Amino acid sequence: MNSRVSFSLAVLLALPTGAEAACPKEEFRLPSGSLSRALITLGRQCKISILVDAPAADSYLVPARVLTPETDQVEPILDQLLEKSPFTYEQIGPAAVAVVKRPEQAEDTEEILQPSGRPEEITVTGQNLTGSHLRHLQLDSYAPIDVLAQPELEITGAQTVAQLLKFLPAVSGNSTSTAVSNGGDGTATVTLRGLPASNTLVLINGRRIVNNGFGGEAADLNTIPLSSVERIEILKDGASAVYGSDAIAGVVNIILRQDFEGVSFNSYRGQAERGDQETESHNLTWGKSGDRGHLMASLAHYSQGALMSRDRALSATADNRIRGGTDLRSSATPTGYISLGDGTTVTNAEDGGYRTWTTEDRYDYSEFTTAVVPSTRDSVYVSGNYDFDDMSVAFFEAMGVRTSAETQLAPTPIFSRFDNGDLTVAADNIYNPFGTPIDDVRKRVLELGPRRQFNETETWRFNSGLKGRWDSWQWSLTIGLHHTRAEENMTNLIDPNRLSAGLQAPELCGAESGCVAVNLLGPSGSIDAPQLDFIRSESRVRGSSRMASLTYVADGILGTYSAGDILAAAGVEFRREHIDFTSNDAQGLSFIGASASGSAEGRRMIGEAFAEISVPLAEDSLWLDGAIRYSDYSDFGSTANPKMALRWRPLPALMLRASYATGFKAPTLVDMNQTGYQSQEFLFDPCTRIDAANLPGCRGQSDPARIQYLTEFGGNPELNPETSDNRSVGAVWTPRFAKGFSATLDIYDIRQNDVIDTSPQYLINQNAFESLYTERVLRDDRGDITRILATRLNIGAREVRGLDLSLRYEKDSEERGRFRWAFNASHMDRYLNQAAPGSPFEDLAGIFIDPASGGAGSLPEWKANTGVYWDKGNWEGAYTIHYVGPLRESFTRSATLVEREIESWFSHDTQLAYRSSLGVRLALGVDNLLDQEPPFAATAFNDNYDGRTYELSGRYWYATFAYSL
Repeated sequence: MNSRVSFSLAVLLALPTGAEAACPKEEFRLPSGSLSRALITLGRQCKISILVDAPAADSYLVPARVLTPETDQVEPILDQLLEKSPFTYEQIGPAAVAVVKRPEQAEDTEEILQPSGRPEEITVTGQNLTGSHLRHLQLDSYAPIDVLAQPELEITGAQTVAQLLKFLPAVSGNSTSTAVSNGGDGTATVTLRGLPASNTLVLINGRRIVNNGFGGEAADLNTIPLSSVERIEILKDGASAVYGSDAIAGVVNIILRQDFEGVSFNSYRGQAERGDQETESHNLTWGKSGDRGHLMASLAHYSQGALMSRDRALSATADNRIRGGTDLRSSATPTGYISLGDGTTVTNAEDGGYRTWTTEDRYDYSEFTTAVVPSTRDSVYVSGNYDFDDMSVAFFEAMGVRTSAETQLAPTPIFSRFDNGDLTVAADNIYNPFGTPIDDVRKRVLELGPRRQFNETETWRFNSGLKGRWDSWQWSLTIGLHHTRAEENMTNLIDPNRLSAGLQAPELCGAESGCVAVNLLGPSGSIDAPQLDFIRSESRVRGSSRMASLTYVADGILGTYSAGDILAAAGVEFRREHIDFTSNDAQGLSFIGASASGSAEGRRMIGEAFAEISVPLAEDSLWLDGAIRYSDYSDFGSTANPKMALRWRPLPALMLRASYATGFKAPTLVDMNQTGYQSQEFLFDPCTRIDAANLPGCRGQSDPARIQYLTEFGGNPELNPETSDNRSVGAVWTPRFAKGFSATLDIYDIRQNDVIDTSPQYLINQNAFESLYTERVLRDDRGDITRILATRLNIGAREVRGLDLSLRYEKDSEERGRFRWAFNASHMDRYLNQAAPGSPFEDLAGIFIDPASGGAGSLPEWKANTGVYWDKGNWEGAYTIHYVGPLRESFTRSATLVEREIESWFSHDTQLAYRSSLGVRLALGVDNLLDQEPPFAATAFNDNYDGRTYELSGRYWYATFAYSL
């Protein structure tokens, strides 16, 4: 095939190289319109990639046709479609066909095609793959890209984008999801390379989207309905030179469906084998083409039921001593923990009076908590385009999504000595039988009932613009308007100011003042209804994030010389970002039982210019690629980030690639503007150890029963961007002697500086071991921490190094059908983390540190999956195995440092589907076929395992029904 010919990728298969095409043995109804549209329909039905000379194919009209295949091969169908036309085809791969112009035809050739002048968005010269505005074939990219396309989405059974991405080998660390209850907010994020979610850029159709409604660090994947997704491209390389801020670890580009024809209905129902976590989803999609345009609409509903901690053996208790862990039950008990100040601690006895409190009195909160949060999502998505002439088209995309989640937590605990406000029980309080002030009471107020956290978001996205073609160049002008509104309500909390008043003497808390005395020292049930009504409160947080953008991009052939075409792209982008959120904190204090979100308001203007170029240095064998992006922010200044890459094909079957790039992550508007954020953080104070008297920053042993510490976080308007250097080398091998096989190997190295962090655990450690940060770690006369002040600073550094391996093989036979095998693995060789300048680097690769303790979560050295996919005629099936390697964790037990291994984990998923000639598809699947329990993690706060990495549900059955016209 001539390298000077301009091709376009009409259909992108789920895997880089496809099997030989196998089409359903049924009538093919191809729509009228351009030849490109007919080929797109054919390619989707046969699940193959079709490349076509774009300008020529867009200039011809084909009538609506019904083709009747004699076999399941694509060649006879193409013969019928292209008969007597100016086009023919060539097989260029196992599941890839190129449609090209015929040699000069005789004058009497009957032309059945007429000009139509209908350009297609999906028909472009080459393919705009994530990570570049230039047009390359996937295996020719200078960066590793994983592609999950529609056939693969169907066979996984996944119903959310977060669920689909969770087990990708390159994903690890602290992503959020509805499997995170205590500390979760109903959102979902993705974390490539174990870096924070703010280091992975999420795009829709190659365009930036607004972050979550509280101005968070990343986009909420739960606001993207999977039913509207055509494919997902995951770029595992830095891309700030192409996309700007946040693309340090990589990019997740979610491509929405735009060329759907007909009507499709899909329904899904699933349930854990133990009878809980019932999930259902339904979506309806309609699409129609006219002479000069196309319109598509999709409606979707998703609902996920709860899984309670008490309903799984692993998460049923927080006392993990029997498993080799520690007792993580709370010292705030229903009967009370009452310190009398003389070294005596008592609790209410069952037969009245008081007895000595022991550690066996701790409270097990797992009875009330949700391990998987129930949630619902409703969405509408509409897209369309209209042809003005042969060279330009107008388009629009609109999406609205409403999500909700309801988390249940144990009843509110009171830590009177460490919560906000003066919570000392006065000596003459009417409920104080001790006749002396009591300043340390820890009580679980069961009378309030469980805390319930309600999260709701409403997201609207609208993009519209023009795009067109001029000679060998394409251009697009897009305006985007995005808005997300979020609300969070938490009920059954305690107002610290009212509780403080209720603990005073009668002369300060009397009926005439409306004050109600509170019995904090009595047994469970002693706080009656009037007292509960007096202290009960509810936190409310309201926030919104808005973004408006204007983007112009042009790309094409800059010039041609003996080595080939010089490809180039350039563009400009302008954005306006704004966040605004407030909370009803109790006069600047957090409600007892919740965090004080504080408030933040900020806005910024951003102007960016970018350019790319690809220069062939030797024909079909050596290319030099470069990109640069200049970004100017109204709040912190400007930055420029380049990228250089080299691609060399020493053999037809082997391509080597290497790249270097710089990147940056702008501080979020919350990072720079938040005030009043307080939280009871789960931390470890070294001064609670038995040998604390030997530590420079300790005043003897502090309270060993505590696991939560009041922490105040704050924004910093003087923050600078985080910066990075990204290096990668890789190889792509497609041997001709092994038809259908491909292998890729890529080594990456990411180095970050000026990391924005608060790290309260680091502050505590430095305070205890080095007697530093005494102005930030505040201790009382007994040495107990009363408050930690953790303002965001540019203080951290990281270095992450590892490799990705991908092997794929595909084979097709008429007797056995189409067979596909894939293996993907990611190895993290090192994850060096420096908490602050001057502190040592700690290698976190293969380590688990719970994010509730300020850690990076699970960072397995190896994570992999492998799958077998098969289809023949009307049947298709899949079997997938997910693997997470072993991890290490460390904790202190009885003043002794304990190190233990978190076992490796396998999960087996399978699905079998039948697709009838009437357009009906039925599928039955099971996730975690072997009912493998997640490995126990002694330091995991949520349910004794890492919900960000594993699944607690156990064996999970589901069925799907789909009907298409």
